[in-house]
Amino acid sequence: MLIFYLCAVKATLIISVYKDVEALDAVLRSVKLQVEKDFEVIVSQDCDDACFDELIEKFRAAFPIKHIQQPDQGFLKTKMLNKAIRASESDRLIFIDGDCVLHPRFVQQYVRYIQKGRMCISRRVNLDEKTSRKIRNGEKTLPGYLEMILNKSTSIEESFPLWSLLQRKIVPLLGSNMGWHKSDLVRINGFDETYVTPGFGEDSDIEFRAKKAGIVPFSTRYKTIQYHLFHERPNRENLVKISKDLFLERKKREDYRCQFGLETLDA
Repeated sequence: MLIFYLCAVKATLIISVYKDVEALDAVLRSVKLQVEKDFEVIVSQDCDDACFDELIEKFRAAFPIKHIQQPDQGFLKTKMLNKAIRASESDRLIFIDGDCVLHPRFVQQYVRYIQKGRMCISRRVNLDEKTSRKIRNGEKTLPGYLEMILNKSTSIEESFPLWSLLQRKIVPLLGSNMGWHKSDLVRINGFDETYVTPGFGEDSDIEFRAKKAGIVPFSTRYKTIQYHLFHERPNRENLVKISKDLFLERKKREDYRCQFGLETLDA
């Protein structure tokens, strides 16, 4: 049986990381600027490298922060996400990646919109290399609009709150910017731990199962604003195909719960 903490804070911000210390430093600097203060941070590290230890200690005085790890045995992000859910002390769970810098009202907006029976779906601005470099090296914490335009960042409209009045289309779930009520994740048994290749799967799978369970997609685009730091992208076409094939097989299951998730279920 799963045992969870009593709700001690309004929200839990779960940050998935691997080894990019510079990016996490930028993200935590933006976390420090959040208007909402009643939340905790969980750094979910898919390896047991000590690279983040000193950095995390630097921020402990600013906000409650937990650091959970597991041995580096390949891409086991979904397993770490389930560990973070178990360690959380809130019913409102916010998931981001460790290279996504947050608007000051990011957590505040998720606290407003997360509720039982809905999954909150958002997007991100994709910062250009020049702007990202300034944020990574500490010259600034957040980008400016003119800077993003001149440096040719993309999806800049995702940082315009008023755009939500014109754009109401529900887009697919994005793992780097989503919000859930913990009870809904428990009901569908969390993330499917059989997805062990990057690039596709963990968000598409949980979105499909959540809809099957009657959990409603809810757009928080242009409200829960984040800025993705530039980095080179490796070619993952072969790995993505593995996950897509697995997803097609998983979709045939009748149950909206995954077999290997927060709890291991009978087949």
